[in-house]
Amino acid sequence: MEQALVADNARLQKRIEQSARVTQLADQAYDEQRGRCDWESIARDMDMPLIECLRLVDPSLSTVPVRSLPNIADWSADELLTLKSFVTDHFSAVTVNEWRLVGVYMNVEHNDCFMAYGICTFPRITPDLYEAITQHRNNGLKWKDIFEKYPIFGSASVLCKAYRRFKKSNGSKPKATPTKWSDADTCKIKELIQMYYKPGNRRELLSQAQKAFPHRSKESILGKIKRITCKSSSITNDVMDRVNKLVDVYGKDWERIGQEIDASPRRAQRIWTQHQKRQNATLAWADDELDTLRKCICDGVGMAEASQLIGTKPPHMC
Repeated sequence: MEQALVADNARLQKRIEQSARVTQLADQAYDEQRGRCDWESIARDMDMPLIECLRLVDPSLSTVPVRSLPNIADWSADELLTLKSFVTDHFSAVTVNEWRLVGVYMNVEHNDCFMAYGICTFPRITPDLYEAITQHRNNGLKWKDIFEKYPIFGSASVLCKAYRRFKKSNGSKPKATPTKWSDADTCKIKELIQMYYKPGNRRELLSQAQKAFPHRSKESILGKIKRITCKSSSITNDVMDRVNKLVDVYGKDWERIGQEIDASPRRAQRIWTQHQKRQNATLAWADDELDTLRKCICDGVGMAEASQLIGTKPPHMC
């Protein structure tokens, strides 16, 4: 037991010495121009794997200033390629602790490394990158020259298209929040509906409503009219029965029937069609209906077509 404790203390002391040695070498190998250390040389000097050297670094003892590169435009093309190749070569699925090792290798905050690697893997234009490219364009640089700064996009044409898509999607002014209709405005538009509404023709009503509400958009007024008229002209059983009786009197003269029920010809026809479907839909299945349904199933016929072939059942029953 005592021997095991001594061995553990010896291993711990050795690791502390290795950590101090690696941190010292990192401070000596720091290249101020590149902004990071030559970790490959440190690994050779220590005769240890590169990842193990990164794990041994003690940030509390290091004098190397860690860089903060929160924007993709802050990264150079060489740094982005180095970051991508390092992660690809050493990690299959990068965990939080491994991102910290990536940060030590790049001498950049590990959260910034995570952000930059994501854009390298799935290139996209970010607001800061858009501003940087816009500045390059204003300075007269061509797309092929700008692409040399951001080769992660694969080609100058891809970079150009991504830039223009971002500009198109973010360049327009934000839509104004629609103003809620007050009770007074609702009452006023209901009065206009009673005066000017004609089934199948909202042109005159819309014109009068736009004059009464000049501060509202055409889409807002039209949507309010539709909501009110749809509520007031819902298809009830009484309406369907009335249309059915009018068909017995006038036949399928939908224009005449529409005038009788204060609806458009198309709506009158739709009400009658819905009434017929309800009448024909019965719960019980006759033998010939079941035979037709079985044949439809065998032939791979869909529910809608099967409903038409049977004639007395809606699609959801087929």
